[in-house]
Amino acid sequence: MIFRFLIALLIWTQIGLAQEGYSALSRFIPNGSYARDVVFSGTEIRIQHTQGVPFRVYTLDAPKRLIVEFNAVTFAGLEEEVFSRSQSITGARAGALKSGWSRMVFDLARPMSVDSAGVTVAPETAQAELIIRLTKTDEDRFAAAAKKPAAQQTVVTTPRDASNADQFVIVLDPGHGGIDPGAVVGEAHEADLMLSLAREIRDILRKSDGVQVHLTRDEDVFVSLEDRVSTAHALSADLFISLHADIVTDGQAFGTTVYTLSETASDEATAKLALRHDRGEILFGVDLRGADDEVSGILIDLARLETTPRSKELAGAVVDAVLMEFGRVNSRPIRHANFSVLKAPDIPSILVEAGFMSSKQDLENLKSPEWRTRFSRAMVAGILDWYLSDAALASQRRQ
Repeated sequence: MIFRFLIALLIWTQIGLAQEGYSALSRFIPNGSYARDVVFSGTEIRIQHTQGVPFRVYTLDAPKRLIVEFNAVTFAGLEEEVFSRSQSITGARAGALKSGWSRMVFDLARPMSVDSAGVTVAPETAQAELIIRLTKTDEDRFAAAAKKPAAQQTVVTTPRDASNADQFVIVLDPGHGGIDPGAVVGEAHEADLMLSLAREIRDILRKSDGVQVHLTRDEDVFVSLEDRVSTAHALSADLFISLHADIVTDGQAFGTTVYTLSETASDEATAKLALRHDRGEILFGVDLRGADDEVSGILIDLARLETTPRSKELAGAVVDAVLMEFGRVNSRPIRHANFSVLKAPDIPSILVEAGFMSSKQDLENLKSPEWRTRFSRAMVAGILDWYLSDAALASQRRQ
C-alpha cells in the first residue's frame, strides 16, 4: 500500500522570488550534477540549474522512486550516467509533467528516506543547486512515508479577472499531448498538429477586441480530460472547443466534422471514435464517464437545456464557415457523441475533427501551414458569427 508523504520546499529569499504564483524556466546543468554514496551518511544528490525555481521532493512506492518536481526546469543534456555513481540509484529520467512544472524520477535500489533537501543560489550568477540527502530506512517506514501518486495532475490556471467580466473568453483544447500522441501516421502526430492549429486560431482570435483566448496546453504535455474541462471552468469560459484529427479504421472518412455532446452516438463509427478519444485517459487512470453521478443530475440537465442548443448553433456556424472557405466538408459534418471533454454542462462546447489523418489528402492539408492558416481563419469567422448571433439571442433568453 502506498501512503502519503510530501516534503514541499519553496526557495526564494536569496534572490527575491518569493512571490505567490511565480513561475520561471530554469535549465538543467549536467556538469556539477551528480549522485554519490557517502560513508555512514547515505546518498547525496546534487542538481544544478541556471536559476532557482520552486520545487518539491517526495517518494513513491511500488516501485521505489524519488520524485523531484520543479516549476520549471528543462532537462536537455540529462543522461543516466550523470547520476550513476550511487549504488542506491539505478536510473534517472526527466521530462515535462505539465505546463509550468517538470519532473525528475530517480529509481531507488533500496528503501531510502529524505533526510534533507535545500537550495543554494550563487549571488554572482543566480545559478542554483538543489542538494538532497537520503538515508537508509526499512520497507515499512518507506511504505508509510511514500506519497500516493495523483490520478492526474492539476493544470495551473489564472482565475478570470473581474475587470474582464465583459470579455468573450474562449478555451481552445489541442487534443492529446505528452504520453498520449493521439493518432500517428508516419512521423505525423495528432497532438503536434492540433497544437500548431490551436496556436494559429488563438493568434487570429486575439486580434479581435474583447476576446480572450486560452489553451489547455501550450506545449507537448499530457493534460487529463478532467483538467481540460476544469481549465474552462477556472477561466469562466464562454466557449470550449476541442481540436482533433483522428483516423478511421473501418471504411473511409475525410473533411471537417464537428461534434456536440449526446449520451448516445449518432452512429457506430462515431461511438468508436469517442472510445478512441477517451482511451488514453482510461489508460492513464482517469475515466470521467461516471462523473455525472457525483453531482446533481437535475442541475446538470437544467444547465444543458440552455447550453445544448447553443452548442449546436456553434457547430452549425463553424461548419458553414469551413464550407464557405473550402467548398467541402465531411458528408455528415455535424454529429453527436459522448465525448468527455464536452461534458461541461454550463459551457457551450464542441469537438472539431479538422480532418482525418487516415485520408492522404486530409493529412497533407493538416501538415500544410497554408491550409492551417485558411482553416484557422474559417474557424474564427464561424466562432465570431456565432458569438454575435448568440449575444442577440441572450437578451431574448433573459426576457
